[in-house]
Amino acid sequence: MLVRHLIRSAAVSSALASTLLVAGGAGAAEAPGWEVSLSGESSAGSLLSVSSVDDDLAWAVGSKAGAGVIMRWDGERWAEDTAPGLPAVWQWSAVSAVSADDVWAYGSVGRGQALVHFDGERWNSVTAAGPADDSWPEVPIDAVPGRLFKGGNALYTYTGGTWKTFALPARVDIRDIDAISADDAYATGMQYPVKGGHPVTYHWDGTTWTLMDQPPVRAGTDTAKIAATSPDSVYVAGWAEDPDVTEPVPGVAHWDGSAWEDITGALATFYVRALAPDGRGGLWVTGNDQAEPAHADPVFWHYDGTTWTKEAGAPAPDGDTRWPSYTFNDLAPAGGSGGFWAVGEYSTPMDAHGDQTVNGLIERSTASPEAAGS
Repeated sequence: MLVRHLIRSAAVSSALASTLLVAGGAGAAEAPGWEVSLSGESSAGSLLSVSSVDDDLAWAVGSKAGAGVIMRWDGERWAEDTAPGLPAVWQWSAVSAVSADDVWAYGSVGRGQALVHFDGERWNSVTAAGPADDSWPEVPIDAVPGRLFKGGNALYTYTGGTWKTFALPARVDIRDIDAISADDAYATGMQYPVKGGHPVTYHWDGTTWTLMDQPPVRAGTDTAKIAATSPDSVYVAGWAEDPDVTEPVPGVAHWDGSAWEDITGALATFYVRALAPDGRGGLWVTGNDQAEPAHADPVFWHYDGTTWTKEAGAPAPDGDTRWPSYTFNDLAPAGGSGGFWAVGEYSTPMDAHGDQTVNGLIERSTASPEAAGS
């Protein structure tokens, strides 16, 4: 998962919401509120997770051509991380950065798993608890000072060099984790199969995980994402697929400390693959848009506590103008300036042979100077 801890210490300026307006036609390198930070031919073919330490330091992970890749932001550009110690994997699926010398990444290799820690100079392999998850190899991790959390087919915590395992019921899989502190974390996933199953959420109190009430979303909703800002504000999101329709049916719920509320509202025809609180009591979500009429803009939705508003991101200069060509897989605060990173992939137009290229995509929301100083 995405690490959102910066949201809790630096409120996002309202200028971000006011400047995120619908973009113009495809081909531009930016839209009001969003700019492309990485596109075109690069080391990344697809990016699944992003985590930021501050405005000048962030990591994004994914893969290209069957090999895992870790990208690093140095305040000016994204480039492949060349620090020593990384094992060869087919995909890095999660990254969580606590500080410049405390960064974790999780990946898959064959039917095995890889967990690495960056100490500021090199990456070091750490033995991961539990077997590799054959159902969902994109196992979530989230790190806070003093503790690492890992999901999948069980819930795991790591501190002081020791793993603790919390067994889950059969066919439960944890898809995302968000920790507020070492003693306060939240996880979400699904009791499979989807048909006849239901979402699950768990709370960590520093000692054990406890099953929470079931979120009031449509039956069959796979709650793949969770975001927590406090014990009184936790969001889960995902989507259901109806065999009788072609569009996904998104679902978003909010926990206020005592009960869940379905806040899906006008959010529609959207694969919700990422979410992040906006720091002002609202929420951003993104993923893959399936709305008609078909268009090719990258899409974000914002919830202000009452109403959902659909916004366009910045199209990649070489992106396909046909739909659907954009998918975002993760959102995370970009530092104290009040901006966000969004990572994913997009497709280029078909060539003369009918082939398309899929490139990694990173966008950053632009904030006004007043936001940076707030």
